[in-house]
Amino acid sequence: MPFTQKNTIDRSNPNYSGLRIILIFILSSGMMYLDFQGNYTDRLRSYLSVTLLPIQVAANAPKKIINNLKNKLNDRESILTENQLLKKENIQLYSKVQQTYKLEAENKRLFELLKAKPEDGKNFIFADIISVNQDRDKHQIIINKGSMDGIDLGAAIADSKGIIGHIFRDQVLASEVLLISDPEHGIPIEIARNGLRAIAIGIGSYDEIILNNLPNNSDIKINDVLITSGLGGRYPEGYPVAIISNIERVKGDSYLSIGAKPIANLKNINEVLVIQDIKKNYPNE
Repeated sequence: MPFTQKNTIDRSNPNYSGLRIILIFILSSGMMYLDFQGNYTDRLRSYLSVTLLPIQVAANAPKKIINNLKNKLNDRESILTENQLLKKENIQLYSKVQQTYKLEAENKRLFELLKAKPEDGKNFIFADIISVNQDRDKHQIIINKGSMDGIDLGAAIADSKGIIGHIFRDQVLASEVLLISDPEHGIPIEIARNGLRAIAIGIGSYDEIILNNLPNNSDIKINDVLITSGLGGRYPEGYPVAIISNIERVKGDSYLSIGAKPIANLKNINEVLVIQDIKKNYPNE
């Protein structure tokens, strides 16, 4: 028989609501009775807990995974931040160490320069290098002292080890220095061992100057020390210049071919000493 409108339950009927309340009451009472009699509800809860546990685990898994990822990301970010801070501190410490080395090296150079200070009758002025001529054929530097500081044209320049050159052009606040390695430079020298005199000439190399016009029978040896002879009036007498490093006797030539290594460090000049004779008039450039 077809189900018609007359056979449907009218949920809006007051009798239906009352019936529903009665049924709920009966079921609740029955459950309470069963629970009281044999703890059936505990068993039911236990069965339901066991049955629903995988579902609860599966439901909580995404949240747990997300929380773990968040924690790992936070830990990674914290590690990266700490790493950056450690790198920064390391750079700062390294910089301080380098500054300490620099100060120690500078103090050592100044101390050595003080030990190289001329004796009585000499006026000396400390100066710093402010520029180096970049032309490969010109071995010249500029120092931060000039005529305003009492610098004289032609005055000799030395570092803590030996002569490096002389002033060939002076300005008010600076001076230009021609190094002994410049091809245009010549310096009167003598061998400290025996007083044999010669002229040392620059060849455009920081590591070598040469001696010309010494006869084949000259008394000169490897490691002989060359010092300024004082001739010509520009360089004071007795300052170290170079050490003989090479001697060649060319067959058929009446003169020796001699090379000498400058004692001063011409490649890495920092502070220098301007040496001036108080009573001397230097030769004009």
